[in-house]
Amino acid sequence: MRSTRNVSYLSIILFIITAWFTVFFFWNFIEFNNHVSGILRAGNLSFRGNAHEIITYYMNGCAPYLFYALVMGTLGWLLIKLRPKFVVETTAIPVIPVCNCEEEDMVE
Repeated sequence: MRSTRNVSYLSIILFIITAWFTVFFFWNFIEFNNHVSGILRAGNLSFRGNAHEIITYYMNGCAPYLFYALVMGTLGWLLIKLRPKFVVETTAIPVIPVCNCEEEDMVE
């Protein structure tokens, strides 16, 4: 059976942005990792005593993209979950005007 559930365009756009931020996070993480490991191998930096600076370097360069990806993904997921699954159809009850017989000279 085919699902008739519609996904909003905004949630699809948010998921595309999420994927873009996730790819950018991993790309930056690999680049930062190569850079830091190159410096560590060259002996210009040691992890002992400089761990805080190295972690801060990763957090400033990579973590914002992971945070943005999580926020955009959560917003896209919320748009799907909070969208109403059905529409309640209501019918208006017609109002029938009541005749005031005294005004229309219908009293006998």
